[in-house]
Amino acid sequence: MVRDHVCPVGRAWYEAGACAAPPPPRIVGGMLRVPALVACVPLLVACAGAPPAPPIDHAVAAVAARTQDFVAALTPAQRTAAARPFDDRERTQWAFVPGRYAGVEFGDLSPTADAAMRALLRALLGTEGLRKTLAIVQLEDLLRALESQGGRDASHRDPRRYAMLVCGDIAPRGLFAVRVQGHHVSLHFTFLDGRLVGATPHFLGSNPHERRDGERAGERVLAAEEDLARELFATLTADQRVSAILAPKAPPDVLLGPAAAADALGPPKGLNATAMDARQQALLWRLVEAVVRNLRPEFADAELARYAGQRPTLCFAWMGGERRGEGHYWRVQGVTFAIEYDNTQNDANHVHVVWRDEERDFGADPLRAHLEREHR
Repeated sequence: MVRDHVCPVGRAWYEAGACAAPPPPRIVGGMLRVPALVACVPLLVACAGAPPAPPIDHAVAAVAARTQDFVAALTPAQRTAAARPFDDRERTQWAFVPGRYAGVEFGDLSPTADAAMRALLRALLGTEGLRKTLAIVQLEDLLRALESQGGRDASHRDPRRYAMLVCGDIAPRGLFAVRVQGHHVSLHFTFLDGRLVGATPHFLGSNPHERRDGERAGERVLAAEEDLARELFATLTADQRVSAILAPKAPPDVLLGPAAAADALGPPKGLNATAMDARQQALLWRLVEAVVRNLRPEFADAELARYAGQRPTLCFAWMGGERRGEGHYWRVQGVTFAIEYDNTQNDANHVHVVWRDEERDFGADPLRAHLEREHR
């Protein structure tokens, strides 16, 4: 179990000038903790000469506050299930098939807790990311109606079965993670010392990809992810296509799913950005943005800034058919990250999109550096 990290507490207390009073209580692994005064006093002396900590990102502070509100709105039993220590093995488990997942399910939330959950989603995601996520959840009602025809059991298609899990020390400078998971949704956020240090694995899917009938016929939850890639592919010359097309048939699913390591694709393959003209390079970057900007704007800007130096190394790859209705796959791959799109199932009307980062999945490298520095 990860214990209350005393030195950052003492440092934050010292910097805040609150030496006359104990630090505020915090939620740690689902429990309300009040750091002991005697534990902090010697560390205040030890930390006083250390360089000041970087300012807390206001977006992270907002997430911490909304996460605390969510945990506080749960029943004691729900809090035990949904708020766990940071080292709980569930923190790094992910999947996107219909099922029951650890945490507290949306359908079990009281109106107050449901409102707190939605406020937390708004703190984590941008406008488009929130729209996509909620629309994917709502598609479960459509799938249940379609699959229950003929008396078949389709009870597993249930928008109430998406689950929220929180792990760690929920505080602006705490080490904590938030996971949202259910059918076609697996979103992971890791925070450390006032910063977002991991926004992946990040998975969204849509079945159906396009509604084929009814009042909402033609609606596609993940339209931008398809349209931008097709626009880029349409601009490629014959020579560029030789590099971009890796295979005539698309794989049956994304390759960087839960069973794969984040670096399983190996070195970038496909058409390199340096072999593209300015318009094509701009479309390639917009394709990256279409996925990364699912995050809250401040988080998306920070992630894109990290990737900006990789723009000359980016490769665009395509597999499968070129016409709509044919199974197809694309990916954008850089030195440390990859985004994949696959639309092959259900007569090419079932989309999976995944973003993986070999340095930052579940906060990997920043956490490793933190552990080496603070827990040597």
